[in-house]
Amino acid sequence: MRVFNRRWFLTRAATVPLVAGCQGTGFSIFGYQAGAGALYDQNIRTVYVPMFNNRAFQTTPYRGFEVDVTEAVVREIGKTTTFRVTSNYESADTELLGNIVGITKQKLNVNQLNQTREAEIDVLVDIVWRDLRDGTILSNPRPRAAPGRSAPNPKVDAPPPPFDPNVPVPPDDKGLDLPKPVRITATGRVIPELGETIASGSAQVQKQIAIQVVKLMEKRW
Repeated sequence: MRVFNRRWFLTRAATVPLVAGCQGTGFSIFGYQAGAGALYDQNIRTVYVPMFNNRAFQTTPYRGFEVDVTEAVVREIGKTTTFRVTSNYESADTELLGNIVGITKQKLNVNQLNQTREAEIDVLVDIVWRDLRDGTILSNPRPRAAPGRSAPNPKVDAPPPPFDPNVPVPPDDKGLDLPKPVRITATGRVIPELGETIASGSAQVQKQIAIQVVKLMEKRW
C-alpha cells in the first residue's frame, strides 16, 4: 500500500498556479479562479467615489467625519479589490455613493463621579453602488426566480408571434433601477482607562465601514 506523502502533495500543489499561469490579480488552480479576480467583476475597472454626505451630528468631535470615512473606503477599495478609484466621473464605470445618517455615542459604564469608563460610538451609513454605463444599481438585491417553474407556462413561455413589419415597435418601457440603499452599521469602543478615546473609536468605525463597503462590492454568486 502506497503511503500518502503530505510534503510532496503540498509542494506539487504550490507549483500548480505557476503552471496554470496568473492573470491580473488572480490565478487559476485545477480549473478554478482564485485571488481577488474571482471575487470582483472583471467587467468593472473604475469606481468614482465622491465625498460621502453627512446628515448626522456634525459638531466637534465629529466635524468632518465624512471626510475620514470616504478616505478609509477609498484606501480599502485600492488595497482589496481589482477596481481603481478615479476622480473622473465622466470616464468611470461605476459610482459609489455614501450617506451618513446617524452618529450616536452612548455610555455603557460610569464610575461614582459619573465619569465614563466605557462607551461606544454607533454610526449608520447608507450605500448605493451604481453602474454609470447602463444605470444598473449594483448594490440592489437581485430578484429571485419564482419557485415551482419546472414546467413551461404557455401564457409566459409561448414563442413570440411572427414579426410583422407593418406593426410599429412598442417603446422600451424598461425604466431605470430605483436605488435601495444598503444600511451599514459600525461600532467603535471607547475605554479611557485603556487609553482609548473618541478618536480611536472613530477610527475603528471608519475601518469597519470600509470593510463592509468592499464586501458589498464583491461579485454575486
